[in-house]
Amino acid sequence: MSKNRKPTQFYATMSTSIVLVLISLFLLIFFHSNNITNIVKENINILVELEENLPSGQISNLQKIISAYEGVIPSSVIFLDKASALEMMSKELNISQSNEENPFRDLIKFNLESASYSEKTIKEIKTNIELEKGVIGLYYENESVDAVKTNLDKVSAGILILAFCFIILALAIIFNTIQLTLYSDIKEIKTMQMVGAENSFIKKPYLKAAFWMSSKAVLTVVLFIGGLCAYLIQSNSIFAEIIQWKYVGLTIAISMIAAFFIQFGTTNAIIHRFLRKEGR
Repeated sequence: MSKNRKPTQFYATMSTSIVLVLISLFLLIFFHSNNITNIVKENINILVELEENLPSGQISNLQKIISAYEGVIPSSVIFLDKASALEMMSKELNISQSNEENPFRDLIKFNLESASYSEKTIKEIKTNIELEKGVIGLYYENESVDAVKTNLDKVSAGILILAFCFIILALAIIFNTIQLTLYSDIKEIKTMQMVGAENSFIKKPYLKAAFWMSSKAVLTVVLFIGGLCAYLIQSNSIFAEIIQWKYVGLTIAISMIAAFFIQFGTTNAIIHRFLRKEGR
């Protein structure tokens, strides 16, 4: 095999690396989608609005009642006075706190476990808690979960479409690279065929080069995924809770298989077809 193919090999390796990066991004989002929605569910605040000037004992009793409901995270049941309620809602709704009049009442905030988060469960809690003395109403919103699912689906679909486009590009580059290399080495190949060399022997240097190219592409993906996960964990954001290493490992394993199939498998198929065409 000629040694002057580095530029074309470089492009083939780069295109395969880009494909694997896109595939790995899609897989990471796909595998973590349930975990993402579960964390979103557990971070959606459910608010119980209270009457004015309730005694602290009555508020504590309402907190105990709420904590006892199935699916409620006990540590999330927190009383917020009017000032705290205004501060929290100002952040969530992006409204100004400059108004002298506070439109909010005292609240009890709580969250549900992801497994228990459903319209049915919330309505059952709402029906029961609104019968308690001192409670005005229970308020929640369910659009966040739907919005997250919709956005994840859109991002995943976009990455997958882009990955398929780059797969086609990568296959085209690999095909042209191998074809050019084979035709430039046609004299050497013919000589080996004349002396009775087996196809496996002829293929060996090309497959070896394909193996190293796929290995470089896999290394690129491992460095990319490792760097991305390390950055997200170090950022101390919600992503640190989302990442599960078993899914990261599975993503890398699938990327390795994809690299072998795209680079090694394609190379083997092209050479096999070329040798059959040349009479072997």
